[in-house]
Amino acid sequence: MTHMRRALGAGVASAVLLALTGLSSTAAADPAPPADPAAAAGGRAVPADGKVMLVMGQDSDTLGDYRRDVLDDPALAAPAPGGVTLYTNLVLGGSPEALAGMNGPADWGAGTVDFARTMRDYPDAAVAVGLYLSDATSGCTNQPLRAVIGRDDADVTAGNPNLVTRYRAKVDEMINRFKSYDRDVLLRIGYEFDGPWNCYNSEFYKEAFRYIKGRIDALGATRVATVWQSAAWPVNTHPDHPEWNYVVTDPGHLDDWYPGERYVDWVGLSSFYNSRSVRTQWGCGSYDTDPVGLQDRILDFARAHGKPAMVSEAAPQGSRTGAGTTSCIFRNNPAPTGGQAIWDGWHAGYFDWLDRNKDVIRAAAYINTNWDAQTQWQCAGGAQAGGPGCANGNWGDSRVQADPTVLARFLDEIRRPTWSHNG
Repeated sequence: MTHMRRALGAGVASAVLLALTGLSSTAAADPAPPADPAAAAGGRAVPADGKVMLVMGQDSDTLGDYRRDVLDDPALAAPAPGGVTLYTNLVLGGSPEALAGMNGPADWGAGTVDFARTMRDYPDAAVAVGLYLSDATSGCTNQPLRAVIGRDDADVTAGNPNLVTRYRAKVDEMINRFKSYDRDVLLRIGYEFDGPWNCYNSEFYKEAFRYIKGRIDALGATRVATVWQSAAWPVNTHPDHPEWNYVVTDPGHLDDWYPGERYVDWVGLSSFYNSRSVRTQWGCGSYDTDPVGLQDRILDFARAHGKPAMVSEAAPQGSRTGAGTTSCIFRNNPAPTGGQAIWDGWHAGYFDWLDRNKDVIRAAAYINTNWDAQTQWQCAGGAQAGGPGCANGNWGDSRVQADPTVLARFLDEIRRPTWSHNG
């Protein structure tokens, strides 16, 4: 979706309007977390026998290319993923329209999203859905969240007397559509909730998450699991306003955003950096807390709450598999390398990290995308992330099939018995 992640320019989050007065919490006291993460998720989309679900993404074009180039090649005998990633939104009056991709093909510059097409291509796969709830492009007022929770604010009620009803109708329409898919759905509600580029307010976010979970249960959508996904962005943003809850070094950061045990089925996180890749990816930038340490902290949070963890987004940001180059993520200055070096410098570290944490990680994504071919993610040579020619960061090309060595290593990895395939 329109995630302006990791290319945060000055002022993206500074427009956040926090109407904190009058907030009410719908959360009751939480029960003690169960010891078994699968039980905590109610068994929703959790692979059996301790396996990890492989989830490929993140748009219908990318997924169609992977099927054509990899899965449909009999010589490769590649196992199909257990899940696929798609995106939609719940923002009325924006572009694309609410529930884009679910009612027909949609493209907002990040590849075509077409739920019907992808479900035909992957008939046995679970669907991991990134649900965008931000009005970051129109003022950062959190109006979608406030409408979902039914806030009695002038711009929600007086100015738009039917806005709450319309938003809630869209929530129900979305959930009923998921029910009709007759497959497991991992719903990432307001994915990357603490990414300041989304400008969510933590209190509004938590209440909206609880409301959506309540409707999932009320409508009997027993195959829809909720995923609470942190951005794992290791930079404090606007520390002069700690009430915005974008200070990741705060020991209570995750607690401030957590909707509660009874509402969260899975704990999710993004993982674009690992111990082998941080030096290259962050060589021209700085962070406030160790990127890998922050990811481990989120996994520990999942363990403490007895939840299965989903690595909801992952890719070797800054690498270009097809061109055989790597670069820092904050400026596109590619250095020549090769497929084995790209694998060793990111993929091997990612899969090693997954293996070390397979006690809690039960689903793991890989974004197999040529970001450079998508207008939202393009970054010109020499351009600075967040500046002209590189508005949303330096992403590159993460397609495994773009390099024979990377593809061979990737297939060797996903053939291991650790992985759950075909849903």
